[in-house]
Amino acid sequence: MDRRTLLQGMGAALLTGCASGLRPAAAPPAAPDWALGWRSVTTDALAPVEARVAGRFPDALHGTLYRNGPARLERAGQRVRHWFDGDGMVQAFRVSSRGVTHQGRFVSTYKFQNEERLGHYALGTAELPARGNDGYNTSNTSVLMVGGELLALWEGGSAYRLDPATLETRGTKDWSPELTGVPFSAHPLPERDGSSWNFGLAPYAGETGLMLLYHFSADGRMLQSASLPMPMPGYAHAFAQTERHLIVVLAPLLWDEARGVTWFDKEAWQPALGTTVLVVDKADLTRVVRRELPAGFVFHFGHAWEDGDRLRAYACWYEDSHFMHLTVDQDIQGRVKGLSPARLAQLEIPLGAGEGRILRGPHGAEFPVVDARVPGRRGSAHFVVLESEDTALPHGGVIARIDVERGRVQRFDYGPGIIAEEHLFVPSGPREGQGWLLGTSLDCTRGHTRLAAFDAEHLDDGPVALATLPRALPLGFHGTFLKG
Repeated sequence: MDRRTLLQGMGAALLTGCASGLRPAAAPPAAPDWALGWRSVTTDALAPVEARVAGRFPDALHGTLYRNGPARLERAGQRVRHWFDGDGMVQAFRVSSRGVTHQGRFVSTYKFQNEERLGHYALGTAELPARGNDGYNTSNTSVLMVGGELLALWEGGSAYRLDPATLETRGTKDWSPELTGVPFSAHPLPERDGSSWNFGLAPYAGETGLMLLYHFSADGRMLQSASLPMPMPGYAHAFAQTERHLIVVLAPLLWDEARGVTWFDKEAWQPALGTTVLVVDKADLTRVVRRELPAGFVFHFGHAWEDGDRLRAYACWYEDSHFMHLTVDQDIQGRVKGLSPARLAQLEIPLGAGEGRILRGPHGAEFPVVDARVPGRRGSAHFVVLESEDTALPHGGVIARIDVERGRVQRFDYGPGIIAEEHLFVPSGPREGQGWLLGTSLDCTRGHTRLAAFDAEHLDDGPVALATLPRALPLGFHGTFLKG
């Protein structure tokens, strides 16, 4: 079957029926229902269902794609202000020679359990006092497999342990007594030996905040950790690594305890302070070099590497923190007039004296994914969700492979009315970027979620396989793929 016909026939691929708690797949309305991506799941779990599959998923993709994202954004007629404040649901897309199935379950955090019991939002009130960092924990950002357990990740508190088969919550991941309940980001980075690095920010601690650093083994043992004072109580969602360094880019989005109730309401943009870069020596976590960049904001990074007396890192660079302050209604509306998307940019960071530079590229992009088999090397391929060139559409369904070293871009557009989500790279050969892309999209016109597989070296040929679910899932953030 020709790859593009997989999408041309997508209307016929819809299944009838739906799972309780989600809008059913239906006949196409006159216009896309963009709110579908932010519509709450009203049941604790989504029972396993089979997808209709066109094409064939390669053997290398037989396994499970786990994804995480906010799926409860309303209670008792009240909606959360920010998308990031929704309760997390972990989804499992299981691919085998028999087909594709999907199931989902909310992470049973302290917040979720108690607000389910009360039937309304109550965090920060006498009914539900915030209990440290994990009182705010929505566990809604990403997932990571460590030591046979699936971890649901947030950035301001503990990871939650899940059963990989049932997705049931087993409790928090307590690395050690002194690290219980402390911030642990949603973007750990793998090391060559199978271990991983991570960080966490506690901007409320002390005068200017604390940065926590972690190095843990593949079986879930903490190898080393450190707690360092921050130069300012700024914000970082993710970080980058080179062969010898960790790079933490602190945006001038400062913690203000007096602002709001939720975690993200408590941060204020102060561009006059500029952006601070902290470069940490992997061999000695107490050795930190501070450098400066112009004011800007980064959620996600691509390749990073050592280049003589400086470090270079690709990042999706925003000129300000506007996305952090959008309401759910504004998220649904999509493009906000006068606000620019993130641009895939190269950050140049001197190890010696001097200020860094931002080399902005032409591509509006987010959710960058790279071939991370050799961490810290100078790579070229970045797999991204690309800003749509059709400015009439509030949301875009374009994914791309941007080879920054070669100046080559391959695109695939899912079409109008479809929102593309993060697509993961799964290697299958020795070359950088040789393998498969596996990712999801939401069709807001027909009302269903799809899982697609692409040859990562021939992205513009379209998908080799497409699985259509009989339900539409709320948009999520990040995931991980486990083979087998």
